[in-house]
This record gives sequence, C-alpha cells and structure tokens, in this order.
Amino acid sequence: AAQFIDGTWARYGKGGSPFDPVAAADAYARYMTDLLRMFGGDWRLALAAYNAGEGNVKKYKGVPPFKETQNYVRRILAAAGKGDSPI
Repeated sequence: AAQFIDGTWARYGKGGSPFDPVAAADAYARYMTDLLRMFGGDWRLALAAYNAGEGNVKKYKGVPPFKETQNYVRRILAAAGKGDSPI
C-alpha cells in the first residue's frame, strides 16, 4: 500500500483520503511519474526518493545509505524482476 506524508498527500491526493485505495493509487502514480522525471527515468532513484525523500537522494547523489531505503529499493526491484540492479 502506498503511504504518504502530509505534504506529499496535499500535493498529489486531490483532496481525497489517503486511506481510499483508488485515491492512493492515483496519487502514487502521479507522484512516481514526477519522481521518475526528476531523476531521469532511474527507477532506483525514484524509489529511493519515495522512501527516503527527494532531498536525501539529491544530498547523497544516489540511493541514500539508509538500510531501510536500500532494502526497500532492492525489494521492489526484485519484485519487478530487476533484482540484479545494483544499489
């Protein structure tokens, strides 16, 4: 399930409820589209930004050195069949 901090939900949630699965899926799709554009189509960086924040990805110039974020990116890429992608 998608999770949003208040500020991100305010930008992408269109006033709906983050607990409404349809509204959350729509907001997540728009947010990920923006993150992919921001990070040049790099799924690793877009996923890391979703998990750890855009500022942290920019600060570390890549996937931040946070275990939670690194594990999240690996888990999602593996589920998408891209488990061999380096962090």
